[in-house]
Amino acid sequence: MNTVTLSIVTLIAASALSFNALFMKSSGATAVGPSHADTTIDWEHMSKAERKQYMKDVVMPKMKPIFHDFDPKRFKDVRCTTCHGDGARNGDFKMPNPELPKLPATREGFDKLNKEKPKMMEFMSKTVKPTMADLLGMKPFDPKTGSGFSCGNCHTTAKK
Repeated sequence: MNTVTLSIVTLIAASALSFNALFMKSSGATAVGPSHADTTIDWEHMSKAERKQYMKDVVMPKMKPIFHDFDPKRFKDVRCTTCHGDGARNGDFKMPNPELPKLPATREGFDKLNKEKPKMMEFMSKTVKPTMADLLGMKPFDPKTGSGFSCGNCHTTAKK
């Protein structure tokens, strides 16, 4: 099997698993198969074209209603630019995106942000971050190991 065919097969399998995961979550059923983190999605090694197609076919259909349901006014029209900003317009889609709100550089900064925007912080940490980690086949950030999908995958950090 050539690499293009293998990539297409991988993408189809991932899409099927994504559909299964979406169905299982919406139906309340218990999944029998593996989670995304256990699938063959290898975001780091996917081509730009494969990533773009996966974002279009899998990530956007999942994340768009999540953002919209959280804040229908702010996220009325979720598009690629919502997360990727100008990177979606110029085609580079680079992340983290410096156009997104900056992360605090200190623990105190995070504590302050948690007090000022508790709903947004809870939404990002308990919904967006784990869902995106799952969709990208990554493990969520683990503070013990310092690895995994974290806020810093999307947001840059403010200077001290």
